[in-house]
Amino acid sequence: MSADPNDLAIEAIAEVLRKAKRQPAACAALMRLSGQALARLTSHDHACRIHAELSRRHAERSARCWRP
Repeated sequence: MSADPNDLAIEAIAEVLRKAKRQPAACAALMRLSGQALARLTSHDHACRIHAELSRRHAERSARCWRP
């Protein structure tokens, strides 16, 4: 197992998705619980900034793909 945080996260997510019957719900739970853990480890402000950055990226991708 790698010590790189991204590699560890990829492995953790892949493991949960292999076990999950409802993968979208499992992903949402991972995101929510990861945000809570990040807030406990750092601060709520830091977790909020990370969530805002990720949300902004999703919104930008969504806007580029949107079709009437």
